[in-house]
Amino acid sequence: MSKTKSKTACRYYLASGSCTFGSDCLFRHDKQQTGHTNNSTNAKKKQKKQKKPQNSNQRENKRSLDHIDRFFARYPTFEYDSSRPIWTEFYRMCEFFKWDRHDKEMKDAKQEFKTAMVKQFNDIYGTDPNNLNSWQKLCRVLNMEPVPTDLAACRESVRQTHVNLVDLVETQNTGLPVKVFETLKQLQDYTIPNGKFFPKKSAYQGGLLRFLLREIL
Repeated sequence: MSKTKSKTACRYYLASGSCTFGSDCLFRHDKQQTGHTNNSTNAKKKQKKQKKPQNSNQRENKRSLDHIDRFFARYPTFEYDSSRPIWTEFYRMCEFFKWDRHDKEMKDAKQEFKTAMVKQFNDIYGTDPNNLNSWQKLCRVLNMEPVPTDLAACRESVRQTHVNLVDLVETQNTGLPVKVFETLKQLQDYTIPNGKFFPKKSAYQGGLLRFLLREIL
């Protein structure tokens, strides 16, 4: 005697797409409903996939540590703010530790800080004085338009400017534009009161940096 199936859909088949009773089940196995279930499953998968770009953006926002960051990381009790001018943060750290300018701790820290600045410049702009890309990057940072397309023109354009090299190093972290001065006197009047001194001698200086120290400062 054949069993009469109920018009009610099988809740097991509706939920999972399968039923342990198979064809002997007294309830209706609705294929359209299983399609709905699959759609729900697909929708959940899409929701999970949509979370990935969010995580990717978060990773992109976490910039990698640079030489300046690593320097301040050696003093974990001091809360370094990478968005502020780097010399401002150094002087603030000296005040935090109550260092006098004659203290050995301050002298050692200052030397290491200067080395970090030189290495940072090299990482940002390169070391080869004959590299066109390095010179063009400098031109772009200095807001020169149009950017020269040959090496000699780039060098000449940069050589005619008066800029503070510390500004060139920290602009990528502070987001502040690099100030360009019309005269050397104006540059000095800006550099000295703000204490923005770039080391003129370092074992880590590349050819590009040596050229800039000779030509624009």
